[in-house]
Amino acid sequence: MLLRPTCARGSFEKLPVYTACPCPGADDEPTTLARYLFAYGFFFPIFWIVGVAIIFSPLRPTPEWETGKSEGERQRLLAEMRASELKWAKRCLYAIVALLVLVIVLVTTFVLVKR
Repeated sequence: MLLRPTCARGSFEKLPVYTACPCPGADDEPTTLARYLFAYGFFFPIFWIVGVAIIFSPLRPTPEWETGKSEGERQRLLAEMRASELKWAKRCLYAIVALLVLVIVLVTTFVLVKR
């Protein structure tokens, strides 16, 4: 006996629609300095500290930035970039805190084992 998935009315459920390229790098998020600092922080953790500083610094565009766009469009792009920067800067903060906790745990374990 083969059972088919049906709704309450007896019609078949619709399958989800899939996109052609659900790649992780295919997002529409702007690439920011904080994103690069987070990625390269795994090789040189000082970059995470610099990335955390972005949380406290305002985003100021140059006067010639996106001159072909209207003021409303520029403000929307600036808001998107700031949101993306804050997201990656917070990830830098979480990464540096996790690294510090790991170092503290390892040092404490090492000191207690040596006794």
